[in-house]
Amino acid sequence: MLLVLLLAAALGACASGSDESSSSGDSAGGGRDASAARRGAAPQAGATGSAAGAPQDGGGRTDAKVPLPAARSVVYTATLRIRADDVDAAAAKAKQRAVAAGGYIEREQGSSGPPSSTLRLKIPADQYAGVLARLSVDLGTKVSLNQQAEDVTGEVADVDSRVRSAQAALASFRKLLDKAKTVGEVVDIEREIASREADLESLQARQKSLQDSTRYATLTVELEAKGGAVAAEPDDDGGGFTGGLRHGWDAFTAFVGGVATALGWLLPFLVTAAVIGLPALAVRRRLRARRPAAPAAEPESELAMAGAPAEAPRDLPPHAPPPPR
Repeated sequence: MLLVLLLAAALGACASGSDESSSSGDSAGGGRDASAARRGAAPQAGATGSAAGAPQDGGGRTDAKVPLPAARSVVYTATLRIRADDVDAAAAKAKQRAVAAGGYIEREQGSSGPPSSTLRLKIPADQYAGVLARLSVDLGTKVSLNQQAEDVTGEVADVDSRVRSAQAALASFRKLLDKAKTVGEVVDIEREIASREADLESLQARQKSLQDSTRYATLTVELEAKGGAVAAEPDDDGGGFTGGLRHGWDAFTAFVGGVATALGWLLPFLVTAAVIGLPALAVRRRLRARRPAAPAAEPESELAMAGAPAEAPRDLPPHAPPPPR
């Protein structure tokens, strides 16, 4: 009986151990299935990321997505000089190309002698390079091309931030105005609101100017006729009588021009000296005329006129005899 009980207890222990091992195996298998499910979900997410643009290798591993650089705000300007057979036809073609690209004509100026035309075209920035390349070929012979590009990304961001700050400050002041209780508070807040509104309008104008400058490139097209661009040949005759006469005439005209320039430079000083000196000279002459005349010389005595000897010199000694009569 005791043996039977021992065998029953042993069989029960074995059965419970097998149950525990099976349950633990099931739990481990469930964990493996969960981890496998998680691993399967990760590639699916990676597939979604790759569909969004992330590269993926052959093994199914998804690489980190490289962030794209932020868009830059660039102001493009260019000056294109063209020598054309027909200036008017070339100007019409340039305007047509600009309008077809989505731009417009900002300014147009022309001249008839010699024929020339200057166009300032506004072209969308994304169409700027293509339109410039076509105009350089289609209008005539390209003489020169000057291009400039200015990156104003920092300025655009700064102006946008200042506009948002100014708008927020205005909203705060308007709320304070609703809560003002005295006339003094109302006046002070309205004065501050007017000042902030002026600053905001200035910032918004600058913001709009930057937006227009970055949205549209500025292309200046200078058209000139081929015949008017040819310069006259200089005269090579620099010697002989004719050459000497020409050089002498040039030197004479240069000398006369220099003298005229010097007189023109001295004329203000001469006028000033005349205005000051002439009255002073007149006053001096008037003072000299008012001075008393010098006394006239006394007439000689009758004795001197009759031939009488002159008076004896005073330095004679006292014992000297008187002169004979």
